[in-house]
Amino acid sequence: MRTLFLVLLLLGLGPPFSPGQESSCPDLLSEPEKKPSATPSEGMIWIPAGRYTRGSDQKLETTRAKFPEERPVHRVTVNGFWIDTTEVTNRQFMEFTEATGYRTQAERGWDPKDFPDAPPDQLKGGALLFIPPQEKVELFRPGAEWQWWQFVRDANWRHPQGPSSGIKDKMEHPVVCVTHEDALEYCRWAGKRLPTEAEWERAARGGLDHKLYSWGDEPNPGGKWMANVFQGEFPHKNTAQDGFSGTAPVRSYPPNAYGLYDMGGNVWEHCADLYRPDYFQTFAKRPRPKANPKGPAKPVSQPMVEEYLQSKRYPAGEPFHRLAWLWVTKGGSHLCHNTYCFRYRPAARHYSESLSPTNHVGFRCVRSK
Repeated sequence: MRTLFLVLLLLGLGPPFSPGQESSCPDLLSEPEKKPSATPSEGMIWIPAGRYTRGSDQKLETTRAKFPEERPVHRVTVNGFWIDTTEVTNRQFMEFTEATGYRTQAERGWDPKDFPDAPPDQLKGGALLFIPPQEKVELFRPGAEWQWWQFVRDANWRHPQGPSSGIKDKMEHPVVCVTHEDALEYCRWAGKRLPTEAEWERAARGGLDHKLYSWGDEPNPGGKWMANVFQGEFPHKNTAQDGFSGTAPVRSYPPNAYGLYDMGGNVWEHCADLYRPDYFQTFAKRPRPKANPKGPAKPVSQPMVEEYLQSKRYPAGEPFHRLAWLWVTKGGSHLCHNTYCFRYRPAARHYSESLSPTNHVGFRCVRSK
């Protein structure tokens, strides 16, 4: 159901921006850096400062999809940081909402003041849910994804499969149907923040440069599933060979070398950076490597990205509303399949926008000290 979400994205544009601009970041890594003497809270792991190779130029033989946003590969330096061992769970998010009374975007709906021309019924709360089609479909035709994504009224993190569903038996599953803004509110309450894309990919790689997955190059070493991804024929036939057809409880799969779980598959994870498909190209052209990159400085929307992919030029202006800004997501989800969304790889990049909360996106938090 495209309704409000795609219609709103096509509305007016704001003031102009410079596509090449980038969020400010220091030139050098802070040295020397020592591991803090104590963990700031339970359930976090220290990732040491260092350099790694970001992005991927590997040719993927199993899918027709192309991933130019991952190129070129380049060296990146980050300071050390603490990161949650797992995604934020339903139990943890419930503690937050009970302590603060916070209601997510999918629960609140959208403010008529922001969208005065939208029919009131289209501003009610809900989320985009994956609903598999009954038969095989053509994956790569324009708009194919709307054969399996539907906007469902009153779907939200408490009801991730629709209003009749619940999370009573999924308290250790990652929270979903949360937007970038929802994740930020949780982070503020917890005294943490979202990871930058550079931090997230360093953590996901577990010290393994130039590897396809966070555990190496073999998808199923020894015949073992290493991540919660889609098995069978996407999108209509999920065989759930690993025991899960949707999200899985955190820690259901082996951790990477840093001891982090679900750095590939299960749910996409929000990052702090704005998204642009050409950002790596812009970053790699800088005269010298920068430490702790924080992504581009100016936002784009989905229609702006679509125009760029067709013409290699962005339209003038900015998205009409902050809710239309695109933010980086990393890690892939339980819906990733190697014939289509082959993005349960550390290098993979995708995006979310707060007009469309979905039931395959969550987050984890970090701290600098």
